[in-house]
Amino acid sequence: MANKENLPCDLIVEILSHVPPNSLIRFRTVSKQWNTLINDKAFINNNKTTSQFFLATKSKIYGVRVNPKIEVSELTLDIPALESLLPRHLINCEGLLLCSMGKGAVVWNPYLGQTRWIEPESNHPLIKFYGIGYDYDNRYKTLASYKKYWATKTSWKTHDFSSDAWKDLHTMVMISDSSTHKKGGSITFHTTCGLSLNGTWYRIASYDKTKYLFFLINFDFSIEAFYKFCDLPCEDNHHQDTLVIGAFKGDRFSLLKQSHLTKKIQIWLTKNKIHNKGGADVEWMNFMEVSAPNLPTLVQTRSYSQPSFFIDDKRLVVCSCDETGWAWIYVVGNNNLIRKIKIDLVDPWPLHCSFTPSLISVPRGKKGEEKLQL
Repeated sequence: MANKENLPCDLIVEILSHVPPNSLIRFRTVSKQWNTLINDKAFINNNKTTSQFFLATKSKIYGVRVNPKIEVSELTLDIPALESLLPRHLINCEGLLLCSMGKGAVVWNPYLGQTRWIEPESNHPLIKFYGIGYDYDNRYKTLASYKKYWATKTSWKTHDFSSDAWKDLHTMVMISDSSTHKKGGSITFHTTCGLSLNGTWYRIASYDKTKYLFFLINFDFSIEAFYKFCDLPCEDNHHQDTLVIGAFKGDRFSLLKQSHLTKKIQIWLTKNKIHNKGGADVEWMNFMEVSAPNLPTLVQTRSYSQPSFFIDDKRLVVCSCDETGWAWIYVVGNNNLIRKIKIDLVDPWPLHCSFTPSLISVPRGKKGEEKLQL
């Protein structure tokens, strides 16, 4: 057998791209070349085994892999008090999972087995977590909000992982256009969750005065401010339409829309990689339109039950709850519903999100702890 140093780089990439991410960890010690490759974000994004979902109930977390057979496995999350905590949101943050528990949140990398508990301030115990990002110095932070009992406006805070400190932003979401810097007015967030990409947090929103003209806003963790990033390509929107933003190949956006009237599904992708210098040059392309009569209704009646999805080659894979709360996996391609599978091992109305595995360590606190403390 050829020595590992003599194997062509392309062959090494092809072989390792078929290895599950949790198995890649032990291969990092083979050589410096392999360690550099395995830690490369582009390599992880192109891994052939990364397509999956995570589903969470009050006491259990499941992984659902589509490769191409659908496999469901119960996962172990080292949270001693998980059974007494009710998860509120489950958010994929570039390879880290953020699970908001109402009175705090868990940050978890399931492949490294690392967890960390984020404790809210005692004067704001009920806080809503939105996502994780990082600034120019690669300092990881969490974006969160709270509302005082007597207040009508939402207040925003960030949590710094390195110092374990909270910071009030003293700002409302009165955003500026990143290309013109003109004030646009107050906005309304869409019911679906946001996502983190390249250290920046994004979410679908609209101005209060033009409710159904949707765009993406971002929160820049370096300057700690909101901006309008770019317009969305879909038009003729209705508040009952399903509209979900996602990541594609780790560095682009994907957008799913389903009409509440016709059930037609449309998928858009951004043509080029997304950078943090503003969205004036963002171009969208129509990747898929499906209008088959057997398409499911992607229920979005509850903010925590939004559909989650990913693109697998030329197929769309969706996780969504039906009207009774049961989770289903739908595989769509060639203008047709290829298959659907009910996930009956999971209790109704689970939280769920698509997930791209990574070898990013959970950011440590000032004491360097990685284990969860409750």
